[in-house]
Formats: sequence, structure tokens, C-alpha cells
Amino acid sequence: MGGFDRFGRNTLIGGALLLLSLAVAAAGVIVSMRTGNTNFFLGCSIPAAVLIVAGGSMVRKDLLPGEDRLLLTGGEQTITAEVLGVTRNLRTAGEKTSYYIVCRYKDPRTGRTETYTSRSLDEYPGKEVIGRKVTVRVDPGEKGKYTVDIDALFEEIEKEKRENEQADGMH
Repeated sequence: MGGFDRFGRNTLIGGALLLLSLAVAAAGVIVSMRTGNTNFFLGCSIPAAVLIVAGGSMVRKDLLPGEDRLLLTGGEQTITAEVLGVTRNLRTAGEKTSYYIVCRYKDPRTGRTETYTSRSLDEYPGKEVIGRKVTVRVDPGEKGKYTVDIDALFEEIEKEKRENEQADGMH
């Protein structure tokens, strides 16, 4: 299994940029210590910061769930996954809580299991999503590119609620 199969291309490029930023920062520290001139450190810290931001941005593309993982046009594969649960982000002060639906797909041919995460939600979707089926559109050309269709799931739940309310009203 090659590196591109295991990690997305963006993660590999981002990781390389982050390592390069460490090398640039280390070079600035070493030269500054040997010469006693802090200008070398200051001169290296700006490019290092730029490399950190660029590398983090590249890695972020492969790690963010749902809507931020945009599919390329054409060649996508559709699978049906089971909802395992709902998770929320670990927020810092001032951030609002976001929720994510986590689902799992087991390939019947290979036996491999993949986990997928929906786009962020502002409200807790409720425990009734657990155990349901969702459609996941996967880009087989680039690992980590997918979307989880949770809109159909919410429509199904709303329809069931309306039907239950109507049935309760008849009794």
C-alpha cells in the first residue's frame, strides 16, 4: 500500500511543509545562537510561520469532515452506511458547539470498514438517527473525499414524525 493510498495527497504535502517550517526555524535558532545576532532568528521565523500556515491548511483539507471535503466531478461511488452515533467538536471559548453524524460502511467484498463524518450541524440531531442508513458519495480517486447525505435522513425522520402524529390524532 503506497503513501497516497493511506494518506491524502494534501496531507502528505502539508506534512512536508510543516517539516520544512521546523527546519527553517531550527536553522534560524542555530545561526542566531552561533552569531549572537537575533536578526537571523527573526528572518527565519516569518518564512517558518508562512510554511506552518500553508502546511496546516493542506492537512486540514484531508482531515475536515463533511461539507469541507468536496467531491471532484464524475467518478464518484455511492455506498450506504449505518449511523453509529453523533459526536461534537471540542470547542474553545467563544466558539459554538458543532455536531457531526458518524457512520460506518463495511465493504462486503474486502471486509474493510470505513468511517465517515457528516458536515457540521448547529443542533444536536437527536438519538433517533442512530442505526439508520445514510448515503455516502465517495471519490475513489482521492482518499478522504466524500460527502454524507444527511438531508435525506432528516427528511425520513420528519416524515415518520408527521405520520406518527397523524396516527395518534386518529386514536
